[in-house]
Amino acid sequence: MNYRRPTKRRLADCFDDDYGIDKMYKFRVLLPNGTCLSLSFREPDEEMSIEEFVDAIRTEYFRTVKLLDSPRLRRKITWNIKDLYLEDASENKIRSRICFKHFKPHKCHILRLHDGSGDFTDTFEKMWDLTPDTDLLEELPDEYTFETALADLIDNSLQAVWSNGNNERRLISVDITEDRISIFDTGPGMDGSDDHSIVKWGKMGTSLHRLSRGQAIGGNPPYLMPFFGMFGYGGPIASMHLGRHALVSSKTKLSKKVFALHLEREALISSSGSENTWRTDGGIRGPLEDEIQKSPHGSFTKVEIFEPKIKSCDIFQIQCKLKDIYFPYIQCDEVTSTGKSITPIEFQVNDVNLAEIEDGEVATTNLHSCNGPDFVVQLSFHQDTSPAKSPSSKTSTEANARLKFIYFPIVKGKENIDRILQKLEAEGCGIRENYETFSHVSIRRLGRLLPDARWAWLPLMDPRQKKADKARLLKRCFWRVKCFIETDAGFNPTTSKTDLAHHHPYTTALKNFGNKAPEKEKDVSVKIYRDGKQLNLSQLEKDYQNWISQMHDLYDQEIDCGEDEPVLVIDPLNKKQLGVTSNIARVHQIVRMKGLSWKRGDKIKVLKGACAGCHSKNVYATLEYILLEGLQGDLGGGARIICRSLGLPEEKGCLLSLSDGNASLDIRDSLSLPISIIDAGKCLAVESSEWESQLDKQRQKAPSTIDILGAIQCRELGVDGALPVDDLIYAGHVPPDEIIAVIRPASYVPSSASRCLDQKSIIKNNLEMYLEVKFTAEGEDLSHCDHIYSTRIQSSSRNGINGLYIFTLGRKFPKLFQKAGVYIFSFFSGYSNSTKCERRVVVKASLQVERWAVLRDCLSLHYIERVGSCFPPLSIACYDEYSNRVPFISIPELKVKLTVNERVLTHINKMKVELSADKLTLEVKDILIESGELDMIRPSYESNLVISTRDELFSVRVPCQVIPGSLNCATAHTHDIDMNLLPGLVIEKFILELFDKYGNHVKEGMKVVLQVVGLQFQDQIGSKREVNANGCIDLSGLLKVTCSYGKTASISVLSDTGMVVYKKEFHTEGRTPRLASKANIIQTPGGEQDAIYSQRLDENDMIFHDSAPPTSIEYLMESILNDEKGLENDVCKLGLRIGKLEMALNALNDSKVENEEELSELRASLELGALTNLDYLSKEVVLKGIENQGNCAAAVICNHLKEVPSQPQNPFMEDIVGLVALLGTVISNKLSSILAEYLGEDQMLAIVCKTSEAAYALEKYDHNGQIDCEHALYALASTLGKSITGRFSVICLDDIRPYRGEKKVFDPRRMLNLRDPTLPNGKIPPGFLGFAVNMIDLESCHLDTRTFSGHDLRDTLFYRLFGELQVYETREFMKRARPYIKHSAVSLDGGIIRGNGIFSFGHGKPEICFPVVDLETQRLLSVQGIEVLNKIEEKKSNIRLLDAQIGKYTNAHEKALKKFNKKKEKYSKFIQEKTPLLSGYYLEHKSSMDRSQNSPCK
Repeated sequence: MNYRRPTKRRLADCFDDDYGIDKMYKFRVLLPNGTCLSLSFREPDEEMSIEEFVDAIRTEYFRTVKLLDSPRLRRKITWNIKDLYLEDASENKIRSRICFKHFKPHKCHILRLHDGSGDFTDTFEKMWDLTPDTDLLEELPDEYTFETALADLIDNSLQAVWSNGNNERRLISVDITEDRISIFDTGPGMDGSDDHSIVKWGKMGTSLHRLSRGQAIGGNPPYLMPFFGMFGYGGPIASMHLGRHALVSSKTKLSKKVFALHLEREALISSSGSENTWRTDGGIRGPLEDEIQKSPHGSFTKVEIFEPKIKSCDIFQIQCKLKDIYFPYIQCDEVTSTGKSITPIEFQVNDVNLAEIEDGEVATTNLHSCNGPDFVVQLSFHQDTSPAKSPSSKTSTEANARLKFIYFPIVKGKENIDRILQKLEAEGCGIRENYETFSHVSIRRLGRLLPDARWAWLPLMDPRQKKADKARLLKRCFWRVKCFIETDAGFNPTTSKTDLAHHHPYTTALKNFGNKAPEKEKDVSVKIYRDGKQLNLSQLEKDYQNWISQMHDLYDQEIDCGEDEPVLVIDPLNKKQLGVTSNIARVHQIVRMKGLSWKRGDKIKVLKGACAGCHSKNVYATLEYILLEGLQGDLGGGARIICRSLGLPEEKGCLLSLSDGNASLDIRDSLSLPISIIDAGKCLAVESSEWESQLDKQRQKAPSTIDILGAIQCRELGVDGALPVDDLIYAGHVPPDEIIAVIRPASYVPSSASRCLDQKSIIKNNLEMYLEVKFTAEGEDLSHCDHIYSTRIQSSSRNGINGLYIFTLGRKFPKLFQKAGVYIFSFFSGYSNSTKCERRVVVKASLQVERWAVLRDCLSLHYIERVGSCFPPLSIACYDEYSNRVPFISIPELKVKLTVNERVLTHINKMKVELSADKLTLEVKDILIESGELDMIRPSYESNLVISTRDELFSVRVPCQVIPGSLNCATAHTHDIDMNLLPGLVIEKFILELFDKYGNHVKEGMKVVLQVVGLQFQDQIGSKREVNANGCIDLSGLLKVTCSYGKTASISVLSDTGMVVYKKEFHTEGRTPRLASKANIIQTPGGEQDAIYSQRLDENDMIFHDSAPPTSIEYLMESILNDEKGLENDVCKLGLRIGKLEMALNALNDSKVENEEELSELRASLELGALTNLDYLSKEVVLKGIENQGNCAAAVICNHLKEVPSQPQNPFMEDIVGLVALLGTVISNKLSSILAEYLGEDQMLAIVCKTSEAAYALEKYDHNGQIDCEHALYALASTLGKSITGRFSVICLDDIRPYRGEKKVFDPRRMLNLRDPTLPNGKIPPGFLGFAVNMIDLESCHLDTRTFSGHDLRDTLFYRLFGELQVYETREFMKRARPYIKHSAVSLDGGIIRGNGIFSFGHGKPEICFPVVDLETQRLLSVQGIEVLNKIEEKKSNIRLLDAQIGKYTNAHEKALKKFNKKKEKYSKFIQEKTPLLSGYYLEHKSSMDRSQNSPCK
């Protein structure tokens, strides 16, 4: 006995001659740890001890383990002989000796080794050897479809169940899910024996069904003998095509176990090669309950495909396709004598019986066939392979086929084939065919459909071109026939079993059936049988044509008349040209065919090859008449269409005329075509566009279009030409010396430069061409153009090419392209059919800025402006060196000044600058002119307003007149103004010098109203006076004192609005007169009667001249009383006005207090609960952390605000906004920490001020430049018991350049509308959270904090600190987005990119961070805060209005109060001075009255 390991089978091993062959016993031993071994014993003794057999197993096991590369861990095997035993496939246990007589030699037997542990696996590594025969590898199919691969597996199942007995179930069940495909059949099954080995299923070339093919040759149609096996690899190849892993489980009736075979796609591929074997895993298990239930007789095979390649499919479509492929096996009526349909095989797909599926191509086709007899032909093929012709062949071969022709009639004018195609399309089973391309031949082999064997025709089905009238009928009807071919196994399929083998002689003979066999095919003989009788080909053709005629007569429902009343033509002329033979013809103008109406005048296209006369090309024509032979109802009559071809004039077309009631038809030059071309789809209606296209083709050789040669073509011709129409050019571009135009034919299609210069593409006719050049400025309407140049020339030639029109351009107009705009070059020729050609050259302004200028609309105005008023808006444009406007890149920083002769009068800082949307115009508005130097330019006041850039590189100068403003103040010049004047005195010198608000003398000629009290003008001009050239009003010698003694005279200067801008008071003799005793009153002689002169005698006496009238004293007393009354009235009026103003102020203050209380409540509601969550960094914690910083300025500010919140602020604290860390909040601790780390502690503790004055007020310095610690912030620190060491940062809001972009619309947080970073696909980078400047929420108390220019803290402070800092979720997201980070970025997990190549690594833990408000508070703010913020804004607006009104009324109250105090003081002084005089007057007057009454004269 010799033991050896198995080797790969040699070819010689397959041929045993039973002589001299040693007996070889083969065993496959399955070990309990999943290892599979192969043992072979040559000529052993009859018996072998179990110990010796196990020793051989153990030796082979350790050798195999060393060779295996599997990483799988195996459990140890207990090699204790006492516990070891073997078990065969019938579960017989072998414990002592192996008897070889119980095993067949040369067969492989499976034994299972048990080591007593009870632990035995079901799967075994490399259990089966699937190494294929190498010659089969060359026959593998190139590609599969899903349905084809699935059908290959079903073929195996169908052949298996076909061998079942009558009482055994024939079931094929297919289940398709996303993760598994299963094919189950109840066939005989497989096991581990050599005869029924499961290896033969997976091993290519060893199929169990390959040798059964011969049994399927012959028999009766439809040849239901499913011996499809041809190549022996359908199972493994199909399963590996469908998925990555397959499991085949099978059981025979006799075996008690289920044998399993595993196929792994990757494992088989990696093991393929000349030196490797294909070994795969296997297993043995018990049958499952559902397997026993499906197969009551106990045998089955199940193929499971895991990880299928197709993830989703339409199950219904798969059901329909599988039913089409196996239709005769699912339902068939030809295998029983009764003719009833039976179900040979039970097919299920996803638990649906395919016999219940009513859709699919086969079922739909059967439904629409006619009910008449089919035309059936039986063919028998034989190939002569006699030794004389083929010595290597042994016997002749045979094949059989049945041809069943079925007629699909036209019903109600519509083809049933069209109905089939439409129904399949509606069911989702469309076959991508139409009526013209419909496959009229389909083939089944052994009852199985070959899906790709869809042939257009058999030669038998194509009627010969006959002259008989019947041929025209056949040409229409043969389109309605389909041939179904059933073949036996004599025909070979392709490897994928989807078509017949293309070059097989039987396939060729079948395809040519109906033609005379060529010499090379005479080796194959074909016998034709019909109804049991043998026929020749001509007899068959005759029968076939008769059958078609019969089907047409019985079932076709064609329309044999037109849609209109016909005109009968008796014995028409030119029958041959008309194509008719009958003596009667009906002429219609409209007919309905194929569901369409065809009427006179329609444009049609007859396809090439449709009929005689249309062989070379398509014919385009106009339909004229429809000609029907015979009377209505006659059979066999032909039909023709009469049409006039494209280009044929109407007068040469067919003419239908009536004369004396007789009709005649003259076809003339029109065409007569068979109407069958409409049925065949060879006559099509033509759209107007296609018709016009064909008309154009007739003019292809005529001049059509004008083309301008490009730069490449011009260079080939050696010409400096080509208009720069495709490129953007700038002003100053040098125009080409020459422009070359050509006239193209209509057939010309631009393709390449060489094609452009082909003489066939250029018309050589000597025509004239015109060129016109127009220009329109940039931005203007193209309909209004300026004419520049026009000319006309004849064609010429260059480099052997004729038909060139060369226009000289650059030589005549070298400066053509210096002006920006659109230059329009129009070319047109004298030929009427050639279209006008227009080319446009767009010239942009030069990129180099040359100068600035004020737009003409602004320069046309004569600017005369008053000082203190705003200059009208000025529009400034930027120009290049050719005076083309250039857009501004951005808003420049401007310097504005007022100059005279290059001398600067004043610099102007107040203005607004805006840039237009197109950036072409810089608008300078609200230029406020303030200057007190206008006297330098009197009297013309001519000056220049100069606007320039900061570096004065570009500037504009606007001539203007800046005249003084309105009258604002005045001064008086006089020598006598300080003296006490006497009544009647004329002031010798009095000059009023008048000024505007800025100290400029008012303009000469200004009318000024003067108001005098106690004075009188000596001339007749009156109170309105003109200002002289010196800005003065000279009243010297023109003012006379008219008031009495002790009075105040005044002169007031009134403004244009009537306000007093200047008032000068002076007094007459200030002594208080009193009546003395008679001894003290002296009458003086002489003097004027109307004047009272007084001279001082002593300090209490007054002398009256004797010429004074007796009533002078009374007049004086009356004047005093009137003055008293006037003063009293003035005091009362002022008092009433003060009372009204105080009432109004009280009401306004009450309203302001009410609004402030409501504003405080709204702010409190907004902040309620914002900082109470202990999980977040509250403002109080941040504030405490700053206070604990020690000797720093930020701690001093915080302590001061905390200790004295209600006390008046120090002067330097008024404009301090706060600290950076306390001016905003964020929504998370991570964001707070990373933003604080990004800024650094110095900037977090920076003090924020509104103005630079407030910033400088924080520190004072002594005369040595040292910090004075006794003042400002250092003094405050001392009062708090603190000190300030080191430096501290201060941020001035007014000095920050604010954000100039747009804000987000309707956003109460006023976030900046920054553009998010975008990837090339337009999406935002993943992990991007936003911009830091928008992720800071301003404290509610600082929402209305504004700079002088109206910008808030986000525009200024936080935009200055963060800029466009991007915030990302993680470092990884930030790293991926680096190409899209413009400036800098941070991530919540601590990453920092500072831009410009600077990165911050490591980890920091800042002590001072931004306060954190939780998300719930933010949500509350977003939902309710908008309404609260709107109310806050409303209250703040009310408060601002109230403040303005309070200020206005306060100013009025203060002025009234001052006037009241003055009047009151004056009144008191008057009473004090005049009371003694009045008292004396009354006493004297009473004494005089008494004497008068006692006088003797009385």
